[in-house]
Amino acid sequence: MRNMTYDVMQENIKKYTSRVKEISDKIDSESIKKLAKSIEEKIEKDAFYLVVLGQFKRGKSTLINYMLGTDLLPTGVLPLTSTITKIYYSPEVKVDVIFKNGMKKEILSQDLYLYCTEKGNPENQKGVDTIEIGYPFDFLNKDVVIVDTPGIGSVYQHNTDVTYEFVDRADAVIFVLSVDPPITEVEKKFLQRISESVDKIFFVINKCDLTGKNELEEIIRFTINVIKDITKKASINIFPVSAKMALEGRLSNSKDILKKSDIKVFEEHLRKFLQEEKEKVQILSNLKSLDNFLEVCRTFLENEIKLKIMPLSQLEENIERFDKFLKKINQSKLEIYKLFKVEMNDILTVFDDKMEGTKKELITSITKKIKNYYPSVAKLKRKKQKEYLEKYLEEIIVQEFEFLKKEVERYVEEKYSALLSRYCAKINDLIKSIKDTAKDLFSIEIGYYEGMQGFVAKSKFTYKIGYEVGALEIDPVYFSYLLPGKLAQRIILKRVLDRIEIDADRNIGRIRYDLLRRMEESFEAFKSDMEDRVSQVCSLISELLSNTMEDLRKNKSELEIKIAFNQEVLSEIKKIKKEIIEIISEAAE
Repeated sequence: MRNMTYDVMQENIKKYTSRVKEISDKIDSESIKKLAKSIEEKIEKDAFYLVVLGQFKRGKSTLINYMLGTDLLPTGVLPLTSTITKIYYSPEVKVDVIFKNGMKKEILSQDLYLYCTEKGNPENQKGVDTIEIGYPFDFLNKDVVIVDTPGIGSVYQHNTDVTYEFVDRADAVIFVLSVDPPITEVEKKFLQRISESVDKIFFVINKCDLTGKNELEEIIRFTINVIKDITKKASINIFPVSAKMALEGRLSNSKDILKKSDIKVFEEHLRKFLQEEKEKVQILSNLKSLDNFLEVCRTFLENEIKLKIMPLSQLEENIERFDKFLKKINQSKLEIYKLFKVEMNDILTVFDDKMEGTKKELITSITKKIKNYYPSVAKLKRKKQKEYLEKYLEEIIVQEFEFLKKEVERYVEEKYSALLSRYCAKINDLIKSIKDTAKDLFSIEIGYYEGMQGFVAKSKFTYKIGYEVGALEIDPVYFSYLLPGKLAQRIILKRVLDRIEIDADRNIGRIRYDLLRRMEESFEAFKSDMEDRVSQVCSLISELLSNTMEDLRKNKSELEIKIAFNQEVLSEIKKIKKEIIEIISEAAE
């Protein structure tokens, strides 16, 4: 903004916002009018949207709670943020729920979870559009709005959709990653989308307290290289933090815990940015939002015009060809789903092979620990020996299988995410072929965003250890009272050792079942999402074709007037876009 003052730039934005609103009023599309209204409201409020984005379960809400200095937003595995939540400065706490039908309801802050979480509002059955929270926080400038978004890649596809739709409204982004695991295919795809529309991105790696220093350094190096490759930026800053420790330290006013959380470096960079660079970024962001909106309008009008100038007989012939093409697409789609299932089962086959060797190692390790532990309880009464041995076995089983479960989940998630990525690409290729065919037959451009999810569905795995003594079964511990001491000890020890293989088999089976269930749920979510994506493109094309057929059957002069009007609006759009791009270039200097 070397040659323009901030006030002059703000006047320019107001002027172009007004002109963009006039354009939207001239286009017969409710979705375009709704989009125009949301952009206009944001610019009028002069709000700076600091949007917190990332995959689900990365700790976004916990990080925001630290920034606010209070445990306000629901956190943890179960809540799962399901709606857009905007937090703005207010001298007093105020929470408003805005519904999709336009109604507004003020609620108590403790009732937030009933509206903004998947548990309290499954699949947004209550029809919540956004939640707006006024809070007297001192972390940020008073014109900054912090936006908490649903995590992408969970089983709840509507959460991913809501977040993707909000990306274009972000002025700056805090992109939250984690060490468990590091950046995934889902996050890579999402980051690609974010970097196309947002210039300022803060990268945070959360949960750093869960790994050692050397491993963390390796994760950071790996993540920086991945981000550089995606964003094409030469320099990337990553802030490793523990949001959980940071919040705990702030709430307890503990400087030691805050220091261990490593949050201060990130906080200082964010404060500096908001004090020194925010205005420039905000102006550029608003201009780009207006330009992106005009591009949507341009594409819509050009499609209408192209279809209306096509001869009716040619249009009817091409529609017939397009319908035949879609039948082939549906067959290809079914074959993709079938192959996906086959490869998904291959992952479980590899799991079974790995578990054979792992089970033997586990049994050997647990057996050794039980035998080493037994002398410490051998002098107790026989019933107590059994009780202590079984309790120790349960602790060892949980300990060993908890580690195994994490390793297995990491392996399966990596394999499944890679599989998902390949098959998403196959479906996206199908959608691209639909778009390309529509372009060849009707000369129209159709937009869509690519689908991508990670390993979804929450684990329901619980450990199954030991067995109850049935009514007709004599517990050897009681029988051992009739035997000499050493023989009784051998029986008690043998009974516990015999349980090890049974418990190992049982828990490996339960892990396998849990993974299978989660992969199947993930596949169904993927399939449903891809069906929606294909349907979205096909429906849009069908709607355009249907409207055009109806218009072409109207009075010729009436049709010509409508085409001429659309062309005038297009010329106006191109002129405004050119002016905005020139201002963006000057502002970026």
